[in-house]
Amino acid sequence: MKLWQLKKLSTNEALNSPQKLPENWGPIFGLAGVEDKLGDLSWVGINDQGWFVVGEESDPVSPTTDNQTSSEIQWARTLQLLRDSDWSMLPDVPMTNGKKTEWLEYRKALREIKLQVGFPDSIRWPAKPE
Repeated sequence: MKLWQLKKLSTNEALNSPQKLPENWGPIFGLAGVEDKLGDLSWVGINDQGWFVVGEESDPVSPTTDNQTSSEIQWARTLQLLRDSDWSMLPDVPMTNGKKTEWLEYRKALREIKLQVGFPDSIRWPAKPE
């Protein structure tokens, strides 16, 4: 899945971390081909900003801007993995206590990625529970 980043058009400054956006932009806005219009949001009243594809989720390192460090890039990936697993912390998710513990440990390991020796160049990513 594509990773998108909101940027200030006049300076190319990143305004957020890379993230997944909905694949169904057309139905959301009621338009066909809206993805082609995301690079300049002035058509919705947001001036000097646009969304840009900066990589793919499967890429362990997707350089997003020339001024981002590999530490920022890896941390952005970590935050996305945490967001992707937020559902596992909801109280009404049907899972065993053992499975809940696996998700808790996975999320803890993600939050501690920066503590690994070798971060950001050498990372041992935790295994996602099945």
